[in-house]
Amino acid sequence: MSGATDPFAPLRRDVDFLASALGDILREIEGEPFFELVERVRQATKALRAGDAGGGARRELTGLLAGLELAEAEGLVRAFTVYFQLINLAEEIHRVRVNRLREASATRDAPREESVAAAIQSLHGRGWSRGEVVELVSGLDIRPTLTAHPTEVKRYTVRLKLERISRALRRLLEWELSPSDRERLRREISAEIATLWRTRELLASRPSVLDEVKSALYYYRRSLLEAVVRVQGDLEEAIAALFGPDPEKEGPLPAVVRFRSWIGGDRDGNPNVTPEVTAEAYRLQAQVVLETYRADVDLLVQRLSQWERRIPPSPALDDLRRETEILADRHGPPGRFEGEPYRRRLFYVHRALGEELAAGDDPSAAGYPGGGAGYAGDLERLERALTDAGSARAACSFVRPALHRARSFGFHLAALDLREHSRHHEAAVSELLRWAGVEESYDSLDEPRRVELLAAEIASRRPLAPPGAGLGGKTGAALAFLDVFRRIQGRMGVEATGAYVVSMTEGVSDVLEVLVLAKQAGVGEIDATPLFETLADLDRAPRVMRELLELPAYREHVLRRGVQEVMIGYSDSNKDAGFLAANWALYRAQEGIARVCRDAGVPLRLFHGRGTSIGRGGGPAGRAILAQPPGSLGGRMRMTEQGEALDDRYSDPDLAHRHLEQVVHAFLLSSARDAREGAAPVPAAFRDALDAAAGAAHRLYRDFLEAEGFLDFYRAVTPIDEISRLAIGSRPARRAGEPTLENLRAIPWVFSWTQCRANLPGWFGLGTGLAEVEDELLGRMYREWPFFRALLDFAQMSLAKADLGIFESYLGLVADRELRRRFGDRVKEEYQATVTAARRATGVEILAADPLLKRSIALRNPYVDPISYLQVELLGRLRSLPAESPERPALDEAVKISLLGVSAGMRNTG
Repeated sequence: MSGATDPFAPLRRDVDFLASALGDILREIEGEPFFELVERVRQATKALRAGDAGGGARRELTGLLAGLELAEAEGLVRAFTVYFQLINLAEEIHRVRVNRLREASATRDAPREESVAAAIQSLHGRGWSRGEVVELVSGLDIRPTLTAHPTEVKRYTVRLKLERISRALRRLLEWELSPSDRERLRREISAEIATLWRTRELLASRPSVLDEVKSALYYYRRSLLEAVVRVQGDLEEAIAALFGPDPEKEGPLPAVVRFRSWIGGDRDGNPNVTPEVTAEAYRLQAQVVLETYRADVDLLVQRLSQWERRIPPSPALDDLRRETEILADRHGPPGRFEGEPYRRRLFYVHRALGEELAAGDDPSAAGYPGGGAGYAGDLERLERALTDAGSARAACSFVRPALHRARSFGFHLAALDLREHSRHHEAAVSELLRWAGVEESYDSLDEPRRVELLAAEIASRRPLAPPGAGLGGKTGAALAFLDVFRRIQGRMGVEATGAYVVSMTEGVSDVLEVLVLAKQAGVGEIDATPLFETLADLDRAPRVMRELLELPAYREHVLRRGVQEVMIGYSDSNKDAGFLAANWALYRAQEGIARVCRDAGVPLRLFHGRGTSIGRGGGPAGRAILAQPPGSLGGRMRMTEQGEALDDRYSDPDLAHRHLEQVVHAFLLSSARDAREGAAPVPAAFRDALDAAAGAAHRLYRDFLEAEGFLDFYRAVTPIDEISRLAIGSRPARRAGEPTLENLRAIPWVFSWTQCRANLPGWFGLGTGLAEVEDELLGRMYREWPFFRALLDFAQMSLAKADLGIFESYLGLVADRELRRRFGDRVKEEYQATVTAARRATGVEILAADPLLKRSIALRNPYVDPISYLQVELLGRLRSLPAESPERPALDEAVKISLLGVSAGMRNTG
């Protein structure tokens, strides 16, 4: 089959090239015997997956692995890990290639699927007018939120090497290259692979919080500062294409996508986040965005070289000249650009950006007049002056992108949230009230009395303590963080600071405590965002929000802020309740919270705390948005972006643009439904069926986790203890206290089940639950209910990536045979029950509707399997060694490398 008819031919060519280059490096550096060893292991695992009727392949592989020297075992793990890193890179390039081909073949009448143009066309076809579409788009508020949750296992050094290989590989695709240039690029790629082979995969120590901040800033520089601008342009171009040129010459659309961040402000369980770190995170973010703006202005100075004698007169241009004269009187003339009015005005824009960059977070220092809004205003007036003087092309092509960037990112790049556990706020407020003589034992009060006291303090104008009172402990820490917010608001404006997220919100007082602390710190403008995480918290969330909004002091605060933000947690709810019960609880919580806010006349913005894996709310973002409960969006949404999802979505500018346009596409259609068209209510039969199914699934899940011996089984069958020692994030794997299942964080929980190939958090309990629903009703739910369809499709992804044959090898690590049989059989039985339930609902085999993913998994498995088998072998050796054995450090290193290898092969951690 030729490349013209086989869409995978270019991918195979890239994979063959990279695999051959790696093979050459292994022969060159490690020798022919090692390369032959890699091939023997690969062939044995491939034969094992093909069936191995006589058991010969398993015996050969078992004997081969058991006889390996540690250096050989580590080398094998590294070889397959590097292979997957290279193959992942080739697949990303292929995704870009396919996207570009589809984009090139798109037309106005047949736009690319899941594009902004497709969404606007859908609205146009349903009778929406231009004004209605512009009004809808102008009200959209999408806020992806970057977090430092430790699920990205690649070192920054490794990431940059792979980026350089990617750039060189793309250059090879350019037809105009000479043979000598092609050979040079091939040598460059081989050299990068050779250095990658000898680069340590693991960090020597945990990254600092500021390391994580800098790592996130890579994605802004690499793609996001440009991708957001492209999406804004897509929206304007799609509206113009379908509705014609704007007869009233409306200005640019408001920013639709604005990023937020937790990195540097997420204190929940991370003692390494200090007020100084938060302030430095802001400084680093501002430096990136301001340097980008100065580059934008430099380019505008180069481009806007029009001479005044060739520019027709216009009032807007006269206004621009007057502004320049005022600035010249204040700061002195530019000394250049005589007779070039646009360049002369930009001279002072560039100067002010430099002053802002030098000012840091000092509100008293000279900076840009009006801050980020002032800069955007200057660009707006520049665009208007160009347009009115007959240079609309230059205004649209040159100034408009810079203006979109300014409106989307401000001077802060991404508004930074603070997050802390509710119990810390309780302790801080208790200390503050005791110091002020208001209440000696706040922590012993019941909830109604707490709410009454806190509401009175919020309504009062007096602070509880004077400035410089010297409050220490948790109160001093909380006030110090809020003081950073106060300083940033003074420097960059209120929009530069994010929300204060209250982890483990259980009642009204948990939210009010933050407002009391904010008032004491002098921060009047702040969103206190409750985070509902456990099953019980999600069930009570609507009642908590109703009681909050009934309080006059709180309601006044929310109406002044303009929106009530509520965060729902997918990770801890899944770990607490299991896959089906958690997803159903999240759906019902969203419905209830949305209903409460509608009844109270308060705009709602739901903040979805989604992870990267299916078990933590991951999956295709567009599909997830379209499956949200009708009436829950209202044109506003936040969602977390973290770990390997950042790398997968934002490491490439084209992929970043594609991901964001898919999000905007789904959000446009869902918001249009909520704004005007509504949706049919979910049939009572569907709800009753899912109530019964979720109840059965939850009981099975909790019985599984709470059964005697489960923790021993879990620690043996998964590499959770080894993961806890992996230095992939600044935050510990557990909350404070003795090691228990309860204080284990959701990310390592999911990570561990991914490593042993069970993928349990993404499906366990679903089969037992859906057995409660009869076939005909189950099929109707799948066909007619977008939420249930997405839930089951996402579970199928987890089922397809799971491999119970490989999991069987991990069961061999459980020394206690009774534990191994009892829990292992339960996992295998539920897996089969869930596969059967999926077939009953869909009428087809697993992933029949997603052949590309099915093909990808089938092609990857023969290469992931060797790493899994090696990991089992290495874990067995490590766990059999005494704690004081001198062999442990090297063996532990090899196990950790295997964790990275499985992650690369599965393209997923937590």
